Order: sequence, then C-alpha cells, then structure tokens
Amino acid sequence: MNSLGKALRLGSRLLQIGFGNPSRLSHVLGTALAASEEVADKSLDLLRFPQVCVDDLLPEQEPEVRLTLALFPKSKAAVSILEFVCLILLMKMAKASSVFEFGTYKGVSITQLALNLPEGSRVLTLDLPADQRVTQFAISILKDKAIAFEKGKGSLVPKELRHRITFLAQDSAEFDETPYAGQVDFVFVDGAHNAEYVRNDSEKGWRMLRSGGIIAWHDCVVADPDVVRYLLQGTYRPSRIVSTALAFAVKP
Repeated sequence: MNSLGKALRLGSRLLQIGFGNPSRLSHVLGTALAASEEVADKSLDLLRFPQVCVDDLLPEQEPEVRLTLALFPKSKAAVSILEFVCLILLMKMAKASSVFEFGTYKGVSITQLALNLPEGSRVLTLDLPADQRVTQFAISILKDKAIAFEKGKGSLVPKELRHRITFLAQDSAEFDETPYAGQVDFVFVDGAHNAEYVRNDSEKGWRMLRSGGIIAWHDCVVADPDVVRYLLQGTYRPSRIVSTALAFAVKP
C-alpha cells in the first residue's frame, strides 16, 4: 500500500475510533506523533539507519545462548532490560574477552557485561573522578551534567564482581587510548551526549577496537540529537536496533 493509501486508511480509522471509542484516540495519535518525531527532521531521521531486530543478533549455528542479568532499581541513566540483552548479544557476537565502556555512572551496564564474560577477561570502564567539577568540553545537557558530577560512580557493581573490573577515573577527553589501540573486542559508548564528547568517545573507542570488533552507542534517539547526527554523518555505517536506543557498528 502506498503512502496515500495508508493516509486514507488511517483517516478512516481515526473517524471510526472518534465516533465509536473516542477515549482511544489519544493512544493512536500519541503513537503516530512519536513515530513522526523519529523522521520529521531529515538530520535526525532514524529510518536512515539500517534497522536490525533483536533476533538478528542471535547466532545461526550455536544451539543456545545463555545470558546472565542483574536487575537494579531504575536510575536517571537507565538502560532497558531489552537493551542489556542486546548489548550482551553484541558482545558475544564479537567473541569478546576485552571490553571498554565510556560512562560508568552507577555501574549497571558494566555489571551486565562483566557477568557474561569468562574469568580472566579484561573489563574497563571510564568516568569522571568523584571530585571533578570541570570538564574539558562543556556539558550543556542538564541531565548529563547532573549525572556527570553525581557521586557514587560504579557503586551498584556487586562486590563479588568488582575484582574483575578496572575502574578508570578520568575525563574521557583527556584519556589516552593509544595503549589499547587495536586490542579491544567490544566498546560501549554511553558518556555525555553533546557533540564534542560523542565524537571524542567514538573516535577513541573505534581506535581501540580490533578488526571485527563491535562498538555500540546508547541514546541513538531524537531526544539526543548530537548522537544521531554524529552517527548519520560519520563513516561508521552503524545499524540501529529496533525498539531500543542502541546503534552499533562492526570494525572492518
């Protein structure tokens, strides 16, 4: 069905709902409005990304994939349960034994990754020092500023898991990635979402990746426009996972 046909059919259904069950119009219009916001601005058009379903991340040959999840109370920087599953599947797709995360916050995401790696794996996560109040790049987004300077980075990582994780306390803009160049299997970028930090963290993460490694970005959504624009304009050619805020790319 072409666009005109869909528009006419939608209009007919809106009239039907309006006369027969008007209380449901808010649901339908809200869904349509949310979808329109994802494509209204060409520079933020999420459909420009190749779309991947969660099922596409499953291996074709192995009989089963077992995942371990640790669930925590909701937080300001919440990653959904579905997104945790996707991150673990991406990490397994990369056959990872070396992982690097930009943006520790309370440590919920790095906990999921560490739980699903074999003993002896290298797991590193980077965030600002607890007492740092100034960053090299200005953080203009209010939610990011609140998270950036909040104390307790990594505080939710279970005690029995902490020995497996290396916590790096440094501004990512000042972080020297050269000792890790070409050595990391999986990188997760979930730090500040303004353009300077998105570029900084992505470029450093990409240089750290080995060939065949995978980099994933959180908050690839219209509400974080600098993330979307950077990924659409860059050379990574990422795919976006349907029903999540995740995008990912495989390094050639």
